[in-house]
Amino acid sequence: MNAKTQIIAKLSSFPTIPVIVHRLMNVLHEQESRAGDIGEVVRHDPALTANILKAANSSYLGFSKPVTSLTEASFRLGTKWIYQIAVSSLIYSNINRPADGYEQKSQDLWRHSVATAVLAEALSKLLNIRDSGLIFTAALVHDIGKIATHEFVGESIVEIEKLISESNKTFEEAEIEVLGVDHAEVGAMIANHWNFPTQIIECIRWHHNPDAAPEITPAMDVVHIADALCLMEGIGIGRDGMYYRPSQEAIVRLNASGSILELAVSQLLSSLEEIEGMLEEALPVYSYTRR
Repeated sequence: MNAKTQIIAKLSSFPTIPVIVHRLMNVLHEQESRAGDIGEVVRHDPALTANILKAANSSYLGFSKPVTSLTEASFRLGTKWIYQIAVSSLIYSNINRPADGYEQKSQDLWRHSVATAVLAEALSKLLNIRDSGLIFTAALVHDIGKIATHEFVGESIVEIEKLISESNKTFEEAEIEVLGVDHAEVGAMIANHWNFPTQIIECIRWHHNPDAAPEITPAMDVVHIADALCLMEGIGIGRDGMYYRPSQEAIVRLNASGSILELAVSQLLSSLEEIEGMLEEALPVYSYTRR
């Protein structure tokens, strides 16, 4: 059995995600959605409610008066933050794992995923691109395929790195040549297994090479650029990170000037510690209660 067949066979036992994730995405994408609508979905899950409250009361936000209800938390955090904390909580256990073949510890992969999602959100706002909630989710899970492929990459890393050095191939191209599949395609398979919207699946599938996608979308380009910029900043970088750069064609398609990219990165770097701290205080509640 070749590596690709083994990887695909492994996906049948890959964990599913709670149905509530889909409900949250559906609510967020409604034009008239409000924080209260997200709260109405969240309130049926006690552990998730606890996460939201802990985030709203995080010391990183600096509020002296604690909130004790989802309604208060919604006013303090806003619709987008409620959604982002909820989705991060629900997906946390799937991403917070080591990807040893890529030389990424669990905290490295999680930190890179969060940073990419936050940067993608910032780029979406600066470029006036809609569907930022969908883009945030796609960016958060863009590397999920590494969880399924890392063992095979680790076993074949000598051959992969030889191809990169001798044939000037990208890491993704070397993965495909050696394994028959790369982590982006496997990630898209996992997202399909989760019944995610097609746009999220496509963002994951083409996050390293949007230029090759049959139909290129702004969301796809944003996730790609956010991922590449985080790698260039060394955020959660693995052994493959040094081989990726943002597509100039994607930058042109988005009309993303150098000043916009620099501003988005500076916003990320100035807020990442605060965001990570807030999530770190909140997320263990959900992962603990779901064991």
